[in-house]
Amino acid sequence: MVKNDVPRLLNFSPEGRLYQIEYALDAIKFGSNTIGIKNNSGALILTEKSQESNLTEKSEVSKLIILNSFLGCGISGLTSDARFLIEKTFVYLENNYFIFNSLPSTENCVKKIRDLISFSSFGENKDFVTSRPFGIAFLVIGFDFSGINLFSVGPSGEYNSKNICALGGACKEAIYTITEGYRKKMTSIETKLLAKKTLKSILKKDFDEIRLEMGFIETKKKEFIIVSNEEIRDNFEKK
Repeated sequence: MVKNDVPRLLNFSPEGRLYQIEYALDAIKFGSNTIGIKNNSGALILTEKSQESNLTEKSEVSKLIILNSFLGCGISGLTSDARFLIEKTFVYLENNYFIFNSLPSTENCVKKIRDLISFSSFGENKDFVTSRPFGIAFLVIGFDFSGINLFSVGPSGEYNSKNICALGGACKEAIYTITEGYRKKMTSIETKLLAKKTLKSILKKDFDEIRLEMGFIETKKKEFIIVSNEEIRDNFEKK
């Protein structure tokens, strides 16, 4: 990026704040509440679909995406921005498999999303510079040679590997609730029930199992699966 182009891409305040990143982070706060939990039994992402108006026809707008058999993600923020980034991520995965005949690690895929999601570019993406950071954040779970991983990545260009992650306006409350009931040695059912309890506590009257979406990778199967509403009810009824 040419030095003279910086003022056109970035808006600095006298205090040194980056307004564009703050606006992108605000867009995520208004997005769907999405939580991720990783422990010895595997990793899962639980999120909620947006409430639809009674005047619109029902349409399937999923907040969970299968990137490949061993990799999936959940999103929170501007869905239109997410579509563009997911398409670019699919191209990256296909190119990597075509050239190297292997799938990239979960962390390398997260780095690719990090490069695309922020307003600046790293490594191979120096020619890809956007006029603003995307107002979207991802929770990514995947299985590779290092085991099962859970990552969060946002428009600030920062990504982290964690056991507990949350996105949306109530992310702090969600992390607090998960921390209270979290244990490293939890069964798959216990993890799912903890995720449901967390969303129920932050959504309260707005909680509706019909709008829940869940994707997970279990240590035994090592495959990313998105379950239907009926299967979610079955899992939660095993309390």
